[in-house]
Amino acid sequence: MREEDLRRLDFHRIKEELGRFLNSPATERALKDLVPLTDRELILSEIALWEALKDTELKLHRFEDISPLLERSRIEGAYLSARDLLALLNVLKLIKEVRRNIGREAESKPPLRELARKLHQFSSLENLIESSVDRRGFLKDEASEELLRIRKSIRGLEKEIMNRLESLLRRPDAEKVFTDKIITIRNNRYVVPVKSSQVKKVFGIVHGSSSSGYTTYVEPQFVVELNNDLTELKIKEEEETRKVLRRITSYVRDFSNKIEESFETLVKIDLLLAKCELGKKYGGRFPKQGDRVELIGAKHPLLALKDPSTVPVDILLKGRKGLILTGPNTGGKTVALKTLGLIVLMVQSAIPVPVAEGSTLPLFKDVFVDVGDEQSVEQNLSTFSYHMKNVAGFLPHTGSTTLVLLDELGAGTDPSEGSALGISILEYLKGKGAWVFVTTHHTPIKLYALRCDYYTPASVLFDRKTLKPLYKIAYNTVGESMAFEVARRCGLPEEIVARAMESMEDFGTRYADAMEKLSRYAEEYERKLLEIEKLKEELEEEKKRYESLRTEYEEMKRRGWKEVYREAKDYLRSLRERGEALLRRPSEKELEEFISSEEKRLAPPLSVEEVRVGDKVEFMGKKGKVLQVKGDRVFVAFEGMKVWVGREELKKVAGGGVIDLSGMDRESALAELERFIEEAWTRGLRSVKVFHGPLKKDVHEFLSRSDKIRFYREAYPNEGGAGVSIVFLRVSNS
Repeated sequence: MREEDLRRLDFHRIKEELGRFLNSPATERALKDLVPLTDRELILSEIALWEALKDTELKLHRFEDISPLLERSRIEGAYLSARDLLALLNVLKLIKEVRRNIGREAESKPPLRELARKLHQFSSLENLIESSVDRRGFLKDEASEELLRIRKSIRGLEKEIMNRLESLLRRPDAEKVFTDKIITIRNNRYVVPVKSSQVKKVFGIVHGSSSSGYTTYVEPQFVVELNNDLTELKIKEEEETRKVLRRITSYVRDFSNKIEESFETLVKIDLLLAKCELGKKYGGRFPKQGDRVELIGAKHPLLALKDPSTVPVDILLKGRKGLILTGPNTGGKTVALKTLGLIVLMVQSAIPVPVAEGSTLPLFKDVFVDVGDEQSVEQNLSTFSYHMKNVAGFLPHTGSTTLVLLDELGAGTDPSEGSALGISILEYLKGKGAWVFVTTHHTPIKLYALRCDYYTPASVLFDRKTLKPLYKIAYNTVGESMAFEVARRCGLPEEIVARAMESMEDFGTRYADAMEKLSRYAEEYERKLLEIEKLKEELEEEKKRYESLRTEYEEMKRRGWKEVYREAKDYLRSLRERGEALLRRPSEKELEEFISSEEKRLAPPLSVEEVRVGDKVEFMGKKGKVLQVKGDRVFVAFEGMKVWVGREELKKVAGGGVIDLSGMDRESALAELERFIEEAWTRGLRSVKVFHGPLKKDVHEFLSRSDKIRFYREAYPNEGGAGVSIVFLRVSNS
């Protein structure tokens, strides 16, 4: 799409609004490159990611752009500074945190799985950097044994130099000789400040003087050799520092491709979260993909950001691919046209837009715009010439997947000639099969709209009494420009208005009468439409009340069932007591077995207290595992599907030696693992299988501390691979 068309529709201003929510210079760079997409699958994929993230609690903090660091790390012989490594470490930790958060939701939100897959783990590199660089961005002493030895020597030597110089500053005539009792550094040498007039009293090397000349900095002779040794040690320190940094950088180089992929994914998530935040400002959503334009309750995104109470408008191109919008100035024609254009650009950039549920949009390969009162001073073009040059530039490139937006078609020149050109342009676009939204004041174009089967005529509505716009569009009608009424309200003398009305030809008068009737019909149509909308809302309320009553009925039925069960159980207990008292014969055992089996058959389903995450249950002959419990509802994983089931429909079955912790948070997973290991050990199981996924490190730490675990290992590929561990238990003494 052309850059000038994006600019005319203020797409750059939407990007500016998105920029307020970004957390990195890298994302700001990605935002600059953001343009509308034309690949349907790619757009739907981006929208699916937004859907998966829009309600997440994931938050990012500010992070640096590490792309230049990665590029430098790939240069043979180059090395990253300690501060560079600290910046890299902070990003790696953020990647790990984001991966953990996304991993929790990836199972229930498939679009997140691909993101999680591209967020790699760099534990060994993180540990290496953390053990070598402190939080201030300096290399630690422990970064290498040689560096530790050198720095210890430096500190010892510095201490000796300081002690000797401090002793000098304590000499009896110190007040007369020295300007201050401080030790300072000049030319990387430790020196003392001597009064210039007393410099001959301190034997040593002069390293300059103060700006006033009052103080001379002298390196006493007795520390010269020590300073020399210190200088040599610091050179060795620098050499060893470079050696350590090159070694760490080589590790970064080895991981650079995966770090780059992870970082690009982090930037993508940052931009996605910015889209989510922007959408929250105006309740944004995405229209469905379809073969018509049907924007219900659409607001211009920039106006909606500025004023949430902005009046929405319905923009409809269905059945026909063209719309010719007429009516007075300030009625909202241009805003409606720009609203459609900007919403199309945003949707194809996977940015949510302020429209109501049920909206639909096609996919457009191009959006061409001619809007506004512009002229080209540089090319010495008039307004009309400028617009004709712009239109001529894009007309040959239009087609069936093109959206063309033309504001005030035919304006800027003689009305009759402008109308003729406008109609000819509309016919050309019709022949190309393009989608077209046009605004105009010209009567011939209005009449063309009424008789053409490709374009739907429409008008913006005005309150005829106050002459205030209603910001609504009436379809299958054309609107008046209301020039005479506006002129009167603006104070033009009545005699001028009357003479103008008289000068209109008979045809013009008939046309004006027809326009007035159409306007009144349009107002009546809108009134009826509002009544229908009100009835629709009332029906929705009735539906909600019905659903509430149905839920209440189901609850009463469930409670009634429990009461019946209690009565049945009391009856069985009474029957047993009577049987024990009266039936003391061989058939007593048969009676007892019968009563017991009937009691089991009438037993209620599992109560919430009996169901916990990880329990094995049965439903309609299918066995599954409990993933989540909420009140009377239990989320169960069966083979090939996951469903919510009422607790009364489940039966508990004996568990095996397998537990799945995938998707749980750390605390819940470890608590469930502890219960599982205790139960397995009590039952005398020799080994169990633990599905842990990204919680591997936490699970292994727990297993290593448990006194019930003999040893454990990572599962072989045919056993489940890195996301699974095989655990061998000690023999229970019970």
